[in-house]
Amino acid sequence: MIQTRTFKYLRPASWMLMLIFVFVSFQCTEEPYEPDVNGAIKGQVRDAESGVPLGNVTITTQPATSVAVTGADGNYIISKVDTGEYSIVAEKTDYNSKILSVRVNEKDTSRVVILLSASDNSGTSDISFKDNFMPGQGAEGQAISPTLSWKAEGDQDVDSIKYDVWLYPSDAPTKRKVAENITDTSLTVEPLTYNSVYYWQVSASSNDGKEIYSKTMSFKTKAISENAFFFVKKTGGDYEIMAYDMDRDEVNPLTFNSFRDWAPKFNPKNGRIAYVSDSRVKPYIYTMDKNSGDIRQVSEIPVAGYHNYGNAFDWDEDRGKILFSHNQSLYQINSEGTNRTLITKAPDGRHFREVAVSPDGSQILVLTIGQKIYNSEIRVMDRDGSNEQVLIDSLDGVVQSPSWSIDGESILFTHDVSGNETEEGRMLNSHIFSLDLATNDTTDLSGNKPQGTNDMNPRYSPTGAQIIFSNAPNDDSRAPNLYIMDHNGNNREKIVTGGTLPSWE
Repeated sequence: MIQTRTFKYLRPASWMLMLIFVFVSFQCTEEPYEPDVNGAIKGQVRDAESGVPLGNVTITTQPATSVAVTGADGNYIISKVDTGEYSIVAEKTDYNSKILSVRVNEKDTSRVVILLSASDNSGTSDISFKDNFMPGQGAEGQAISPTLSWKAEGDQDVDSIKYDVWLYPSDAPTKRKVAENITDTSLTVEPLTYNSVYYWQVSASSNDGKEIYSKTMSFKTKAISENAFFFVKKTGGDYEIMAYDMDRDEVNPLTFNSFRDWAPKFNPKNGRIAYVSDSRVKPYIYTMDKNSGDIRQVSEIPVAGYHNYGNAFDWDEDRGKILFSHNQSLYQINSEGTNRTLITKAPDGRHFREVAVSPDGSQILVLTIGQKIYNSEIRVMDRDGSNEQVLIDSLDGVVQSPSWSIDGESILFTHDVSGNETEEGRMLNSHIFSLDLATNDTTDLSGNKPQGTNDMNPRYSPTGAQIIFSNAPNDDSRAPNLYIMDHNGNNREKIVTGGTLPSWE
């Protein structure tokens, strides 16, 4: 009653003030102000002698932003440029290139008039570039190891023309020369970054030392598909992270190190892949975006323990954490690597070897192991390490690879049903099993497995309708291949030759 009477007798002006206050508060909460930190560069290019506007002049910046080409009126504009210091480069056939400095200020347009002088080509061979550059200006979806190609023509023998080539990403502070004094008219470059813009340019030198420059062009590399899974493949003596594009049916490498990059685990919430690398001898956790960029080391101690090759970590997606083990200890850290906290410890004489967080983030599935590789067990506990229960224990033969179903009501694991127990942990007949957590019933999903092979590393597909896994002969006569099958073990199908440890989120 007190509240009702109070609001009833508010004056109209008070009502208006209250509504304005509520409206402003709501707007501030839902749409926070974000300052504009961009500017623009615009201007005109003219002939230095006649003052006539020049069309078809290529305008670029260093650091690179975007490419502009002047119209017939000589005008150009480059919009949405981050604030800071830039060099403007103007290039046109038969004119000397020119570089000017400019500062771009917040919410401001910097105006720059550029005067180009005609080049002195007297006494030089008549060299010019044909307009057949590959990739051409604005090309998209390019391979990360593209072949750049071009062609020059002139009065002299074209086979004697020498070329310099520049290639640099859009955020590079200066141009980078990737080839010098070559006679070939094509160049395959080292792996670039996916989903990134690059600029490139070629110069041609004649026998008498005169030089001409091509226009500066840009292209964009392809992005990793949304419909992709990640895995490990041995290339030479190294292990690299790969992405399999299911739309294009192609494998794309994500790492290119002379190290063991291992156990990719994709987090769809933040679009990043966690993995381990022994580039510092021991396996530390790193993350990168799904297009292989922005690589960061996030663990200050290695993932280690009995027979632990770096698999013992997982994302806690909703909390923005990564869980990992170091010998007997199970830790969590923030996704950027800060605030390491102990969750729990393994039983005496045992280490954690594998870790998996449940889909709802409420439980942790772990594989603990003794000094002998076949002395393994699977446990489940609450997210804080309490209420620990043993799910799988005292089976003859190697047990490994526990993972959750999509609904969190069952788990997958592998067991070498041959019961073979050797020091090196060789498996003779590893099967994939499903364990119903409510009934404790297990189902063998490897009934259609070829004899003499091992099924390993099972993970459910994002919908739970399929399982992805690796299969290899038990004599190690070839590398594992990746397969998918229905959730009940039917319709086995090989999808990638050479691959293991898949992550399909």
